[in-house]
Amino acid sequence: LIEHTRAVLKAIFELAHTHRNFGDAFANIGAREPQFKASEAFTKFGEAHRLIDKHAITLLRTVKPMIADLNTYLTKAIPDTKLTIEKYADAKFEYLSYCLKVKEMDDEECSYAALQEPLYRVETGNYEYRLILRCRQLARERFARMRTDVQVKLELLDQKHVQDIVFQLHRFITALDKYHKDCNDVMKEADIFPIEVDLTLPTLRGIANDDGDDMDDEENDSGYLNDDQQDIMSNQQQTVKDVDLLNIGQ
Repeated sequence: LIEHTRAVLKAIFELAHTHRNFGDAFANIGAREPQFKASEAFTKFGEAHRLIDKHAITLLRTVKPMIADLNTYLTKAIPDTKLTIEKYADAKFEYLSYCLKVKEMDDEECSYAALQEPLYRVETGNYEYRLILRCRQLARERFARMRTDVQVKLELLDQKHVQDIVFQLHRFITALDKYHKDCNDVMKEADIFPIEVDLTLPTLRGIANDDGDDMDDEENDSGYLNDDQQDIMSNQQQTVKDVDLLNIGQ
């Protein structure tokens, strides 16, 4: 579930950057379009794609805590319960070992009594038998305590699995639903088609015959390049900020 959710969020993250690039491209076209209506349409369409990008980032920030919580459940709660179960199994094995030892010593006493032969450890105070009984009692207390801990942790783990996962999935579906509705509303408002563009009009990069106009064009081109470079740098900075959203649960 966590891996699938990460894959979905990564796809949404990449789609958001695609929308951002579309928005920058259409905004750039709108800024250079000489016709007012066409320029306004391209600019509006570009802003719509930028808004979709913002909605996607909002979705990622909303869902990121969900992945962190599920990852905590997967990497901490479950391993801790497994460790407790292993300790419980060791305590149970130790307790059963002492029980078996006591049974063997009892059988030994019965066999010697049936033969009417003396048993050395019984005649010398039966210290070993009393020691094994004491160890069995301590192992039994430890075994009972570990069994209680396992029961409590399994119950808590089951409750968290039933309640928390349902809550997290509901939050995820709600965030996805809001994201798609917001994107749908944005695209409805950006109904700009058909766009009328007169291709015969000169662009801002008009061709001139004299050297002076060529110099002006070069300066304008360099200015446009600077603007493009600034947009690229801005996008790179935004990418650095947003890429942290993909470090989910790591």
